[in-house]
Amino acid sequence: MKAEDFILWVLSLAGGLALCGARLGWLLFGVAPEPPSDVEAFKLWQRKRRWLILSELSALPAFATISVLVGRLREWPMEGVILLSMVLGALGFAFFLDALQTIVRKRIGTDGGSSA
Repeated sequence: MKAEDFILWVLSLAGGLALCGARLGWLLFGVAPEPPSDVEAFKLWQRKRRWLILSELSALPAFATISVLVGRLREWPMEGVILLSMVLGALGFAFFLDALQTIVRKRIGTDGGSSA
């Protein structure tokens, strides 16, 4: 294994662990849609929301890194790597859009409820 392959492997592992760790943490501990009134609980709520957004935003680069790594280590043709990147990119893009929606709603002050 070359040094380049090892670096790709480490980046893929870090991206995958960040993605899965944050997502599992959110699933296990959950995040309430409404912020709590207690100051300490509010800080914890903000931290959980921040990690959820980071996990969603890290999905796209994590999936792209994984596809390039698999293609390189398996010595696939370039077309196979591109197809795998497209499939995993579609998954990552869905996570990215979900995170972007959360950020935009936070900026404009809506909490997912209808304003009409």
